[in-house]
Amino acid sequence: MKISLISQKGGVGKSAVARLLAVEFTKAGWSVKIADLDTAQGTSTKWKARRDRAGLVPDVAVEKFRTVERALQEAERYDLMILDGPAHAEKGGLVMARNSDFVLMPTGYGLDDMEAQVEAAYEMESAGIPADRVSFLFCCVKGSEAEDRDARAYLRKAGVCVLEPVFPEQSCIRQAHNEGRAASEVAFPSVQEKVNSVVQAVADQLSARREAA
Repeated sequence: MKISLISQKGGVGKSAVARLLAVEFTKAGWSVKIADLDTAQGTSTKWKARRDRAGLVPDVAVEKFRTVERALQEAERYDLMILDGPAHAEKGGLVMARNSDFVLMPTGYGLDDMEAQVEAAYEMESAGIPADRVSFLFCCVKGSEAEDRDARAYLRKAGVCVLEPVFPEQSCIRQAHNEGRAASEVAFPSVQEKVNSVVQAVADQLSARREAA
């Protein structure tokens, strides 16, 4: 199966989610690989190097790819390929989305993030990608219940799907990434519970795709 993480802006948490999903699905017995398609930043690739230096388990496969097409060829070797797209995905984002079982679009609570992502979701729908294959995820956010409620209302009005769990902004997660760990590998159970709920929501979406196939 293939998951695409797509954003028209940088810094919304694509790589953070990719790491989380890769670690947890690997723990669950899946063969998983992250395709790092941001050749300029290589965020996931650099994280993998830190993880290897620390000798952390499970081992997570990460490879940098210059083209989506090459990553898709490699996907056949794995139970799950996570396509960690570049910022400003544009045409490459459509290729990713067309070939994915599920598209996850991280966004913050602000209109700067949400408007850009909604426009990208509309472009995908216009290109023939089913809307039920695409979901938004509030990612790297730290706000009030009122802010969350207002942001969800905006996305509902825009007619896009949004996952219920939230990937939080936490200093312990940033530190974990610095050490080659994923968000689920922090020492705080409350944070683990929040991010693992994201993993479960994604797993539910993949299960639904399998049943529909």
